[in-house]
Amino acid sequence: MAVNEIVGGVILLVVSVAIFALTLMQHTHGQGLSGAINGSAYGANNTRLTPADQMLAKVTRIAGVVFFVVAILACVFASRLA
Repeated sequence: MAVNEIVGGVILLVVSVAIFALTLMQHTHGQGLSGAINGSAYGANNTRLTPADQMLAKVTRIAGVVFFVVAILACVFASRLA
């Protein structure tokens, strides 16, 4: 295994754990699992969310983007090495 494969794998693992933790920390406003999965009117309107909830949502979105970018880069580098 090359160093970039190990570093990429570690980054993917850390970001995926961060997404998992950030998703669990978000408040679903008492709608249970269906509110977390399907979303709600609160998710579409950020004015009803507390500043902490808005920050968690923003950080989760950023972590998701980082995850997909690193995953795509890992695929590109893996195909070049093969």
